[in-house]
Amino acid sequence: MKRILLAAALAACAGCFTLYETDYPTVQMSAAGGREVSVQLAGFEATVTTYLPVYGYSTHYHYGYGYRRGGYWGPTTVATETYLPQTQSTSAYRDRATETLETSGFNLKSEKPDFRVEVKFTGPIVTDEDRAVAAAWTLLSALSADYGVQAWTAKLKIYDVATGKLVMHHDYTERYQAVVWGPIPLFSPSGSDKTSNNAIQSWCLTALTDRAMADATAFLATAAVAPSEAK
Repeated sequence: MKRILLAAALAACAGCFTLYETDYPTVQMSAAGGREVSVQLAGFEATVTTYLPVYGYSTHYHYGYGYRRGGYWGPTTVATETYLPQTQSTSAYRDRATETLETSGFNLKSEKPDFRVEVKFTGPIVTDEDRAVAAAWTLLSALSADYGVQAWTAKLKIYDVATGKLVMHHDYTERYQAVVWGPIPLFSPSGSDKTSNNAIQSWCLTALTDRAMADATAFLATAAVAPSEAK
């Protein structure tokens, strides 16, 4: 029983706490209402990196001392684990934009769309100052804290499909920062995904997608004439 309580106490102490995290932007989508607006999506391309574990064995020789025969060189075989990075594309942000437009009342199934909404991401952007701050957090905290930061940009363009004319455009920037801390050096910070590259990228691109769709739905909601107004 004492061992269980000790293990539980150590697990609690090994936890990681978020000291600071950037607030998510506030956005509001606009509904199409009674207007008939057909939309085509383009862009929203992004990639994610995952790590595939590869297991194997490695044999190396070491010098040891045996009973009676003295020193000798002998083989030792140990299990190895290597992580291979794999980069693959994701449709998560395009799917999010699709869901936003459809639930706002816009038509994405038309063979002849009225508008094409295009979003392109650029990043990550990490400056030398960002790297210096991250190093300072790690060293000054005696390896008990971790600092993560990235900035991403997005460019929104909306085209009139019939004419090919660019009718609306806007640029966005999202910068995410997070600081995590735990009582056990190295081990505690590694237990949080707040400062991982994939988590930061996901936060930034999700926020950029929502901001772009908020402006896009506001534009599209007033871009087409309602049937009653067309008469």
